[in-house]
Amino acid sequence: MRNAKLERIRQDVARSDGRRGKSLVGNEVHEAGLLDRAVLNQQIQEILKDAAHAPDTARQIEEHLEALVSLAQQGKVKGSAKHVAALLTLALDDLRKAALLSLMVRLTGKRHFDPVAAYVLENRASYATHSG
Repeated sequence: MRNAKLERIRQDVARSDGRRGKSLVGNEVHEAGLLDRAVLNQQIQEILKDAAHAPDTARQIEEHLEALVSLAQQGKVKGSAKHVAALLTLALDDLRKAALLSLMVRLTGKRHFDPVAAYVLENRASYATHSG
């Protein structure tokens, strides 16, 4: 079942609510800090729960997250950036996009995500014209 991975991520986020961290982001889901974490976690869970009811959206989210994590950990910034941009073109409000960004950082690790984020910001005009 393809939604099983998204459900596992949703459960990891739910479990991370009770843990305390020193920073806003970390290398693992459970290392997220305290700053607005409850709101972000709630929104991440809602995104993943809603995706479970829309198989095409769930497939897109899962494929882009898997590719992002793999490419970011390999140091392939440009390829990773394409998946970040694709995820951010999903029909979500700003709060949910922020939550999705938080999830991307948690899954890839801050050290791997920072260069990707910088690349996306440097090339944002290009991504804005291609995203519709």
